[in-house]
Amino acid sequence: MLLPLMGRQMKKTKSNIICYLFLLPWLAFLVVFTIYPFVYGIVMSLFNVTYKARSFVGLTNFTELFHDKMFLNAIHVTLKMCVIIIPGTIVVSLWIARVVQDRCKLLQHSAKLVFYVTSIVSQVALAIAWKFMFNPAYGLCASISDLLGLPRLDWFGKDTLVIPLVSVLVMTFSISQPIVLFSAAMDSIPRDYYEVAELEGATRAKQFFSVTLPLIRPTLAFVAITATIANLQVFVVPYLLTGGGPNYKTTTILYMVYRNAFEFGRYGYASAMGIVLFAIIAVLVFFQYQVTNSSEQY
Repeated sequence: MLLPLMGRQMKKTKSNIICYLFLLPWLAFLVVFTIYPFVYGIVMSLFNVTYKARSFVGLTNFTELFHDKMFLNAIHVTLKMCVIIIPGTIVVSLWIARVVQDRCKLLQHSAKLVFYVTSIVSQVALAIAWKFMFNPAYGLCASISDLLGLPRLDWFGKDTLVIPLVSVLVMTFSISQPIVLFSAAMDSIPRDYYEVAELEGATRAKQFFSVTLPLIRPTLAFVAITATIANLQVFVVPYLLTGGGPNYKTTTILYMVYRNAFEFGRYGYASAMGIVLFAIIAVLVFFQYQVTNSSEQY
């Protein structure tokens, strides 16, 4: 009895070792590019680090942050953009996924392919294309304004327009993946549920809110949380389109981190900003998880 038991145990141990060997590349990547930088950033935030010297300052960087009007403005700008981007991304992607679902299979697959391709295109290329289109001197919007006899508008130069405009542009980059996810979630819903709802006289709108939304709630929660994490770190679009202007109206938290680290050489101060950004993301994601989490399973 003992020998067969030992044999089975050795076989199980060997199988576990093989599994861990397959996981090793991913674990190494996680440690080198995620865990180590995060821990090192926490350590750096406790020092005054410049090009020439490093000195321990404790929590001084964090104290300075919350008296820094520029950083407080960056928090306000980032949250203001997220209030537009995140609900907009969810609503628009849900609507598009619902419209696509009603079409033939060929059109569904084609639409999903188009949206998936746009999700892997570089944000830098897309931002440059948008910048060209909205250029007040020679862009597409300027040509359309001339054609209609309207005055040319400096889209990114007006305080009242720049945040909504940049937010909408970021949203166009953000909806691709949610559309694919929502489409997949809707396709997994049995048609029987909709047939029963129709027999009971439910309209299409009633079916969407009573059948579709409850059944795709896990996907909805996933999209909301990932959109929050991504858009609180918005950087590429403000950096390329507006440079944080006008009047710092599009200076986000991550843009402040970039400037302090790579323009001003204040690495410790920039690390402290990164830690605060992480804390904001963690709190908002935890709150979202508590709101969207439910013991009900469909």
